[in-house]
Amino acid sequence: MNKKLFKMIGKRIVQSVIVLFIVTLLVFLLMQLVPGDPIVNFLGANATEEQIAHYTEMFGYDQPALVQYGKWIAGLFHGEMGRSVALQKDITEVIFQRLGVTLSIVLPAFVLAVVFGVVLGILAAKNRGSRLDTVISFFANIGMSMPMFWFGMLLIMLFALKLGILPTSGLGNKADGMWQYISHLILPMTVLAMGPLAQFTRQTRSSMLEVIRQDYVTTAKAKGVTKKALTFRHQLRNALIPIITVMGVQLGGMIGGTVLVESIFVVPGLGNLMITAIKGRDFMVVENGVLIIAIAVAVCNLVVDILYGIIDPRIRND
Repeated sequence: MNKKLFKMIGKRIVQSVIVLFIVTLLVFLLMQLVPGDPIVNFLGANATEEQIAHYTEMFGYDQPALVQYGKWIAGLFHGEMGRSVALQKDITEVIFQRLGVTLSIVLPAFVLAVVFGVVLGILAAKNRGSRLDTVISFFANIGMSMPMFWFGMLLIMLFALKLGILPTSGLGNKADGMWQYISHLILPMTVLAMGPLAQFTRQTRSSMLEVIRQDYVTTAKAKGVTKKALTFRHQLRNALIPIITVMGVQLGGMIGGTVLVESIFVVPGLGNLMITAIKGRDFMVVENGVLIIAIAVAVCNLVVDILYGIIDPRIRND
């Protein structure tokens, strides 16, 4: 049984590596088509031809595209992502520093969305047709259809401008106190978690309703299984496959969605860095940023596949 699971994981890893290779190639080619010169953009309009030629050679932009791509990929295997033209720093240092900020928003938001989404979905399914079910479903539909940008502006106006209890933007410093640090994360986390929370609620409710009707649930009730054991051991466990699928997709989407959230709240994370790099034509930063997001999505999908095999033996047997 374990051998089959490891074989399945190995196949998924190989598939993920192939996908990442295709992503790097596509992103690099697309960046070659973007108009503008990062060197000229960095030096300014008053730069001389000698200065432009010097920096172009220094950063390797005078070489053929395939050579540039080959050097980038070779550098990745050595843990080197190149050097940012605009920031004049190693991209590895900059990206992983910003990635830590992004994850400090994404991971708590994901946990918040999963916990509340699954609990609300179970409550709605267990009380199908009741007022509680109607209220939960109503707010879940609103959460799924609410534009992230509009919701962020709404929270800023209410909690920051009107009530004055939360900061509008930026990132707090832990040296100034834990509340100062956490308070800057509350609004971005809430905005990022709203859509996935609504999606988890709807999916959990739908999956639970399908499981509740099954014959083995009726048999378990007849055997005197407690409500708690019936809900979590029999119903929720068998309803987890579609829920986990949504979780994997949403987590990957949340990592990509931080580009918008960090722009709204001016959080110095990976998304904000990529927006700045696009404006400054800092192509290498954009390419590596997209690669990090693609790796995160691939890891999420790999974890989902592994959980499939653990929860449902039929999947790993296939």
